[in-house]
Amino acid sequence: MQVYEIDDLPPELNEEGYIQINKETVESMEEIKLAYHLSCEAFKNKTNIAKKLKYEFLLWLAHTRDIKNAMKKTAPKKGKTLLVLFSGEINRKSAKLKEKADPLRLEKISLSRI
Repeated sequence: MQVYEIDDLPPELNEEGYIQINKETVESMEEIKLAYHLSCEAFKNKTNIAKKLKYEFLLWLAHTRDIKNAMKKTAPKKGKTLLVLFSGEINRKSAKLKEKADPLRLEKISLSRI
């Protein structure tokens, strides 16, 4: 998985292989990695809410069970957009996020389905 800061979306990307989020939604790579891990586990265990991985990822990242609310909370903004690639790689500026997250932020993501 790769995370980049972007101003505009590269046209060569496959719609299923990425998601754009507001940079202010996350503080660290650890949050993104946890949301991705929990999304993959949800699909593996057939406990997913969303039908697509990228939307399941948003649900975990936004710590909600409502896709519309998750999309609203994480909506990208001009100049404050992160591009999360679930596979592959493009030649863009890597996001400058902290590696480690505040434990309470991780707990909020982890407990969002309880």
